[in-house]
Amino acid sequence: MAEKDYSHRDITDKLGLKPGHAVKVVGRGDPELLKRAREKIGRGFMKTGLADVVLYWPKTIGEITPTLAELRHAIVENGGIWVFTAKRGQRSASGMEYFNQTDLISLGLAAGLVDNKTCSVSEPESGMRFVIRVKDRKAGA
Repeated sequence: MAEKDYSHRDITDKLGLKPGHAVKVVGRGDPELLKRAREKIGRGFMKTGLADVVLYWPKTIGEITPTLAELRHAIVENGGIWVFTAKRGQRSASGMEYFNQTDLISLGLAAGLVDNKTCSVSEPESGMRFVIRVKDRKAGA
């Protein structure tokens, strides 16, 4: 089966952003991506309350699990947390160097989250989305 090509899709669509979404930003992200995200959702980024989507740029590997554990309680039950990391040989917007995304999966699991999507974000970065497992969500969420 041939692999589907999503390179023509806008990054805000790949990230699942929709007008009106409550979006929280953690870390220092790519200014162009953040500008496009604000335009897509039609509002500023939130400081308090539950988010539909969190965009997270870690600085170090060691901070990922505790930050994801904290952010797990900052999203709506069916929300997602995008973790952006550098591609091989690159550096992310937050300054973090390449980190194997396969290893990122176990860091999410340790925080009570499961990965369910990856995407190329830009030339130097890729993202992995983490969500609360359906079985761990409240009834009806």
